[in-house]
Amino acid sequence: MPLKIIALQAENYKRLRAVTIRPNPDDRTVVVSGRNAAGKTSVLDAIWAAFAGGEASRATAQPIRDGEDTAYVSVDLGEYVVTRRWTKDDAGSLTVQAKDGAKYSSPQKLLDELLGRRSFDPYAFLSLDAKKQVGVLLEVLGDDLTIDPATVDAERRGIFDTRTDTGREVKKLEGQLAGYPLPDASLPREEVSAAAVLAEEDAARAHNAAHDIEIDRLAHCESEVERCERDAQLAQVALNHARVALDAAELALSRQREKVMALPKRIDTAAIREKLATVEQTNARIRQEQHRRAVAEELSDRKQEVAQLTLRLREIDEKKSTALAAATSKLPVPGINIDESGLTFRGIPFSQASHAEQLRVATALSMAFHPELRVLRIDNGESLDAESLGIIEDLARENDYQVWVSRVSDGPGAGIFIEEGAVRA
Repeated sequence: MPLKIIALQAENYKRLRAVTIRPNPDDRTVVVSGRNAAGKTSVLDAIWAAFAGGEASRATAQPIRDGEDTAYVSVDLGEYVVTRRWTKDDAGSLTVQAKDGAKYSSPQKLLDELLGRRSFDPYAFLSLDAKKQVGVLLEVLGDDLTIDPATVDAERRGIFDTRTDTGREVKKLEGQLAGYPLPDASLPREEVSAAAVLAEEDAARAHNAAHDIEIDRLAHCESEVERCERDAQLAQVALNHARVALDAAELALSRQREKVMALPKRIDTAAIREKLATVEQTNARIRQEQHRRAVAEELSDRKQEVAQLTLRLREIDEKKSTALAAATSKLPVPGINIDESGLTFRGIPFSQASHAEQLRVATALSMAFHPELRVLRIDNGESLDAESLGIIEDLARENDYQVWVSRVSDGPGAGIFIEEGAVRA
């Protein structure tokens, strides 16, 4: 059966002198009001001090009221009565007595089991920054969360930064590639050797020189025939000798003509010289094309790397999302989640949700994991308007909770009024 506070007694605890409070069993909210420094917050702190033990002691440097030597807080939960006492010489003692009179050798262990996971003040939760809100929610989720979001986020940031750097390289390489002309299919893959072209020119020159020698010989033979004909006309006497010489010359002429006719075509050295003149320009274009291919290959590699990193980021996001979804699905607040910016509610940052939605979520979270002890505290509740109090009242009724709220007030009204450390009648 859920436990609630039936009665609270406190004496000399912090600002309290002596108080006894018996909430109306039908009331879901117990409003404790008073002026500043009157002791209203001490009432809520006394409840926490009774239950939380060492943690509460460490958070409270001076639990005993000024001028007093001892203090105690007793909380009646119906099935159990929890009593904690303090003296100036020790950190306090705790007893838990069951309804049937039984006492417990390890009372704090029993209280820890009743408290369950750490509770928190829902209104104080709303004043925390996004990072601290995430920390509180992770503590609430406890073992239900199978991953460490901080570790996952750190891994994601590392991969994201690497992808960003690689993306910059892609942009740089794309800029370089855009500066090159389009590929020229007519260009050879390797640079042309100027020495090879010079050697080609030398060979062409030697070829043409040999060609010219043969042409010169042909001209000489033709001249010799003409001279012999003149000699034959002028020297009838030497006709026989001239005819012999003529026949020989004609034979030589015939042979030389055949030889000349068989010669290969002359090589155009102008084209070779033009090729030599443009070889460096051609090689520059070839080098440019080689550089372009290298940049294009590197760009392709970087794009593939970016794609792989993007897939890795998606895997991490899905892993984190799945783990958080599994853990947050156990919360009584559908739509609450965690991302890098902090808490989200129904897909938007938690801070952008309406005040009513924020208060409803925070209160529901604080009620999430306390199946036995159904007591919740809200300090500084004077900032709660009627709508907010109505939300808390509704949630307390839905979840069978008792909510203690402290509020600043100048005089008695609804609830319990604390004045100078005591309940004013």
